Amino acid sequence: MTKEHPVVLLTTDFSPAAARAYEPCVEFARRLGARILLAHVVEVAVIAPHGAPLAPAQLPPDTTRTVEQARADLEEAAALLGPDVVVETDLEVGADVAGAILRMAENHHVDLIALSTHGRTGLRRLVLGSVAETVVRRATLPVLTFPPAA
Repeated sequence: MTKEHPVVLLTTDFSPAAARAYEPCVEFARRLGARILLAHVVEVAVIAPHGAPLAPAQLPPDTTRTVEQARADLEEAAALLGPDVVVETDLEVGADVAGAILRMAENHHVDLIALSTHGRTGLRRLVLGSVAETVVRRATLPVLTFPPAA
């Protein structure tokens, strides 16, 4: 079974840095007849219930509201991509953003992952990590990165 159209997974965290990739990815998808999977990961830290170290980890109490807002933001961002390409959306919740992106790519059989970098360096990068770097290192398909604006 072959796919009719290539799929580009375009990640977003709704920041201006992420939005830099929208227009070039739409143009790329339009020229190739590709679909765009606009994806967002709600990053949450799971917590162990107090006094019960063997109990399953729990999501923070405000996660439902955060996810609902992220879904609305994702639909709004998808509308910004315009009518020239087919846009689908996906949202995951988890502590490992890069891992979630790679799972979405596998689950949706995408052909290319596109993401923006924030250009963090030094201590900020050490503390916050680099989702883009992890995706590039672990991906088994092409990854297109958009560097920070000059």
